[in-house]
Amino acid sequence: MDRKNNKPLMTRLFASFRAVCLGVCAIVVISGPVASAQAEEVAMPLELANKLRPAVTGEGALDTPFYNALEEEITIKSLKGRGVVMNFWATWCAPCVREMPALDRLSEKLEGTGVAVIAVSQDRKALKKVPPFFAANDLKNLELYFDKKSQLGRKVGVEGLPTTILIDASGQIAGRVLGILEWDEPETVDYLVKTLSPR
Repeated sequence: MDRKNNKPLMTRLFASFRAVCLGVCAIVVISGPVASAQAEEVAMPLELANKLRPAVTGEGALDTPFYNALEEEITIKSLKGRGVVMNFWATWCAPCVREMPALDRLSEKLEGTGVAVIAVSQDRKALKKVPPFFAANDLKNLELYFDKKSQLGRKVGVEGLPTTILIDASGQIAGRVLGILEWDEPETVDYLVKTLSPR
Protein backbone atom coordinates (compact mmCIF):
# COMPACT_ATOMS: atom_id res chain seq x y z
CA MET A 1 0.00 0.00 0.00
CA ASP A 2 1.29 3.47 -0.93
CA ARG A 3 1.78 5.58 2.23
CA LYS A 4 1.46 8.79 0.23
CA ASN A 5 -2.12 7.89 -0.73
CA ASN A 6 -2.96 6.93 2.90
CA LYS A 7 -1.76 10.18 4.43
CA PRO A 8 -4.82 12.29 3.41
CA LEU A 9 -7.11 9.49 4.61
CA MET A 10 -5.38 9.32 8.00
CA THR A 11 -5.54 13.12 8.29
CA ARG A 12 -9.27 13.06 7.55
CA LEU A 13 -9.88 10.27 10.07
CA PHE A 14 -7.94 12.14 12.77
CA ALA A 15 -9.88 15.35 12.02
CA SER A 16 -13.18 13.49 12.24
CA PHE A 17 -12.18 11.84 15.53
CA ARG A 18 -11.12 15.24 16.93
CA ALA A 19 -14.44 16.85 15.88
CA VAL A 20 -16.44 14.07 17.59
CA CYS A 21 -14.42 14.47 20.80
CA LEU A 22 -14.95 18.24 20.80
CA GLY A 23 -18.68 17.76 20.20
CA VAL A 24 -19.00 15.34 23.12
CA CYS A 25 -17.07 17.72 25.38
CA ALA A 26 -19.32 20.62 24.36
CA ILE A 27 -22.45 18.60 25.16
CA VAL A 28 -21.11 17.69 28.59
CA VAL A 29 -20.15 21.29 29.35
CA ILE A 30 -23.46 22.93 28.30
CA SER A 31 -25.89 20.18 29.34
CA GLY A 32 -25.89 21.34 32.98
CA PRO A 33 -26.96 24.96 32.30
CA VAL A 34 -29.50 23.88 29.66
CA ALA A 35 -31.06 21.37 32.06
CA SER A 36 -31.28 24.10 34.72
CA ALA A 37 -32.95 26.51 32.28
CA GLN A 38 -35.45 23.87 31.19
CA ALA A 39 -36.30 23.09 34.80
CA GLU A 40 -37.24 26.78 35.26
CA GLU A 41 -39.61 26.80 32.27
CA VAL A 42 -43.29 27.31 33.08
CA ALA A 43 -45.54 24.38 32.24
CA MET A 44 -48.22 25.32 29.71
CA PRO A 45 -51.76 24.26 30.73
CA LEU A 46 -53.02 21.41 28.54
CA GLU A 47 -56.14 23.22 27.29
CA LEU A 48 -54.01 26.18 26.19
CA ALA A 49 -51.39 23.91 24.59
CA ASN A 50 -54.10 22.16 22.54
CA LYS A 51 -55.36 25.44 21.05
CA LEU A 52 -52.13 27.43 20.70
CA ARG A 53 -50.89 28.02 17.15
CA PRO A 54 -47.80 29.79 15.80
CA ALA A 55 -47.84 33.57 15.63
CA VAL A 56 -48.69 35.26 12.35
CA THR A 57 -47.33 38.74 11.84
CA GLY A 58 -48.24 40.17 8.46
CA GLU A 59 -46.34 43.13 7.06
CA GLY A 60 -47.12 46.22 9.12
CA ALA A 61 -49.10 44.30 11.74
CA LEU A 62 -47.37 45.93 14.69
CA ASP A 63 -48.21 49.39 13.31
CA THR A 64 -51.78 48.67 12.14
CA PRO A 65 -54.17 50.67 14.33
CA PHE A 66 -57.17 49.59 16.33
CA TYR A 67 -59.29 52.02 18.33
CA ASN A 68 -60.62 52.71 21.82
CA ALA A 69 -63.98 54.19 22.86
CA LEU A 70 -62.68 57.70 22.13
CA GLU A 71 -61.70 56.54 18.62
CA GLU A 72 -58.02 57.07 19.43
CA GLU A 73 -55.56 54.97 17.44
CA ILE A 74 -53.59 52.29 19.29
CA THR A 75 -51.04 49.88 17.84
CA ILE A 76 -49.47 46.68 19.11
CA LYS A 77 -46.12 48.47 18.97
CA SER A 78 -47.45 51.13 21.37
CA LEU A 79 -48.28 48.42 23.93
CA LYS A 80 -44.62 47.47 24.36
CA GLY A 81 -43.64 47.23 28.02
CA ARG A 82 -46.60 45.14 29.13
CA GLY A 83 -47.95 41.75 28.22
CA VAL A 84 -51.28 41.59 26.40
CA VAL A 85 -53.97 38.97 25.93
CA MET A 86 -55.68 40.40 22.82
CA ASN A 87 -59.01 38.78 22.01
CA PHE A 88 -60.79 39.29 18.68
CA TRP A 89 -64.54 38.82 19.10
CA ALA A 90 -67.99 40.05 18.02
CA THR A 91 -71.39 40.42 19.67
CA TRP A 92 -72.96 38.18 16.98
CA CYS A 93 -70.47 35.34 17.59
CA ALA A 94 -72.03 32.75 19.96
CA PRO A 95 -68.68 31.19 21.10
CA CYS A 96 -67.35 34.71 21.75
CA VAL A 97 -70.36 35.52 23.92
CA ARG A 98 -69.71 32.34 25.97
CA GLU A 99 -66.03 33.23 26.36
CA MET A 100 -66.39 36.88 27.37
CA PRO A 101 -67.18 36.31 31.09
CA ALA A 102 -63.93 34.31 31.49
CA LEU A 103 -61.98 37.13 29.80
CA ASP A 104 -63.68 39.65 32.09
CA ARG A 105 -62.64 37.64 35.16
CA LEU A 106 -59.13 37.22 33.72
CA SER A 107 -58.83 40.99 33.34
CA GLU A 108 -59.62 41.41 37.03
CA LYS A 109 -57.15 38.70 38.08
CA LEU A 110 -54.34 40.23 35.99
CA GLU A 111 -54.67 43.67 37.57
CA GLY A 112 -51.26 44.88 38.75
CA THR A 113 -49.32 42.07 37.03
CA GLY A 114 -48.15 44.00 33.97
CA VAL A 115 -50.43 41.94 31.71
CA ALA A 116 -53.65 43.38 30.28
CA VAL A 117 -56.70 41.93 28.51
CA ILE A 118 -57.74 43.84 25.40
CA ALA A 119 -60.94 42.58 23.75
CA VAL A 120 -61.08 43.97 20.20
CA SER A 121 -64.57 43.95 18.71
CA GLN A 122 -64.96 43.01 15.06
CA ASP A 123 -68.51 44.42 15.01
CA ARG A 124 -69.55 47.04 12.52
CA LYS A 125 -70.84 50.00 14.56
CA ALA A 126 -68.97 48.66 17.60
CA LEU A 127 -69.35 51.99 19.40
CA LYS A 128 -73.13 51.46 19.44
CA LYS A 129 -73.25 47.68 19.93
CA VAL A 130 -70.53 46.91 22.50
CA PRO A 131 -71.53 49.14 25.48
CA PRO A 132 -75.06 47.68 25.77
CA PHE A 133 -73.59 44.17 25.29
CA PHE A 134 -71.14 44.74 28.16
CA ALA A 135 -73.94 46.09 30.37
CA ALA A 136 -76.34 43.24 29.56
CA ASN A 137 -73.68 40.63 30.33
CA ASP A 138 -72.34 42.38 33.46
CA LEU A 139 -68.83 42.72 32.00
CA LYS A 140 -67.16 45.31 34.23
CA ASN A 141 -63.43 44.75 33.71
CA LEU A 142 -63.18 45.08 29.94
CA GLU A 143 -62.93 48.29 27.95
CA LEU A 144 -64.25 48.98 24.49
CA TYR A 145 -61.78 48.46 21.63
CA PHE A 146 -62.62 47.87 17.99
CA ASP A 147 -60.94 47.01 14.70
CA LYS A 148 -62.11 49.06 11.70
CA LYS A 149 -62.81 46.74 8.76
CA SER A 150 -60.92 43.95 10.59
CA GLN A 151 -57.62 45.37 9.31
CA LEU A 152 -55.58 44.35 12.36
CA GLY A 153 -57.31 40.98 12.60
CA ARG A 154 -56.24 40.07 9.08
CA LYS A 155 -52.64 41.12 9.76
CA VAL A 156 -52.33 38.91 12.86
CA GLY A 157 -53.89 35.79 11.35
CA VAL A 158 -57.48 35.89 12.64
CA GLU A 159 -59.21 33.20 10.58
CA GLY A 160 -62.31 32.87 12.72
CA LEU A 161 -63.80 34.17 15.95
CA PRO A 162 -62.89 34.08 18.70
CA THR A 163 -59.13 34.26 18.21
CA THR A 164 -56.77 35.48 20.91
CA ILE A 165 -53.20 36.56 20.35
CA LEU A 166 -50.64 36.59 23.13
CA ILE A 167 -48.19 39.50 23.11
CA ASP A 168 -45.16 39.56 25.39
CA ALA A 169 -43.76 42.66 27.08
CA SER A 170 -41.16 43.12 24.32
CA GLY A 171 -44.05 43.75 21.91
CA GLN A 172 -43.71 40.44 20.05
CA ILE A 173 -46.66 38.22 19.18
CA ALA A 174 -45.96 34.93 20.97
CA GLY A 175 -48.82 32.86 19.53
CA ARG A 176 -52.52 32.58 18.65
CA VAL A 177 -55.26 30.72 20.46
CA LEU A 178 -58.06 29.57 18.19
CA GLY A 179 -61.48 29.12 19.76
CA ILE A 180 -62.77 29.59 23.29
CA LEU A 181 -60.75 28.97 26.43
CA GLU A 182 -61.39 29.10 30.17
CA TRP A 183 -59.00 32.02 30.53
CA ASP A 184 -59.45 32.52 34.27
CA GLU A 185 -58.35 29.03 35.35
CA PRO A 186 -55.59 29.46 37.99
CA GLU A 187 -52.92 27.57 36.01
CA THR A 188 -53.68 29.64 32.89
CA VAL A 189 -53.52 32.92 34.81
CA ASP A 190 -50.20 31.83 36.33
CA TYR A 191 -48.80 30.86 32.93
CA LEU A 192 -49.80 34.18 31.34
CA VAL A 193 -48.24 36.22 34.14
CA LYS A 194 -44.98 34.26 34.08
CA THR A 195 -44.57 34.28 30.30
CA LEU A 196 -45.99 37.65 29.21
CA SER A 197 -45.33 40.11 32.03
CA PRO A 198 -42.29 42.44 32.05
CA ARG A 199 -39.27 40.90 33.81
